[in-house]
Amino acid sequence: MRFDLPPRGTLTPNDAVDPLPYYYSPWVGWLYRHRLQMGLDLLPVGGRRILEIGVGSGVLVPTLTKHYAEYTGTDLTLAGGLEALVSPGCRAEFRRADLLRDGDLPADHYDAIVCFSVLEHIDDAAGAARSLARALAPGGTLVTGYPMVSPLMTRAFAAIGFSNIDDHHVSPPVRIAAALGSVLTPTRRVAFPPAAPVAAAIYQCSAWTKAS
Repeated sequence: MRFDLPPRGTLTPNDAVDPLPYYYSPWVGWLYRHRLQMGLDLLPVGGRRILEIGVGSGVLVPTLTKHYAEYTGTDLTLAGGLEALVSPGCRAEFRRADLLRDGDLPADHYDAIVCFSVLEHIDDAAGAARSLARALAPGGTLVTGYPMVSPLMTRAFAAIGFSNIDDHHVSPPVRIAAALGSVLTPTRRVAFPPAAPVAAAIYQCSAWTKAS
């Protein structure tokens, strides 16, 4: 599944810290786009229903709705005009939802869930992992992606103009991976740089499955 970035000007940021402009940057944009492609490469072929946690400005909506018959996109806040991004033939729904609030997502429902650059923002990694596992259908696949959380990344974000990233990145990769591993089975992991360990990857994506 190839990530297709919508043309510049198509999308609207969903809040003041939406990273949308970075996708079109002539230098850091490559990494922003590449991290999503790493995750998309972990999605299995097939499946009907997909859930995207953290839909944001809708960067992934055209790509995901092209490959799934039913798409649900959730976020704490939603940008306008997301329906216009849906590929023909896909039944899509957008709604505000809190990953930590019971009842916001149906149980045992989605064949695939994608959750990119969300879990590092949630202090209760164990609670987030349980909610994701609950929403995933038996035999389904969860694909997650999250960056390094460290002083090095703090300096890197400051260099691109995001000076208060420590106010947003509160869960490091080791904690996230441990929480997910307590409720789901890991199947594959990719990282940038390639083969970097959990704590040292600038960005990493992992696939997890739920027992049938």
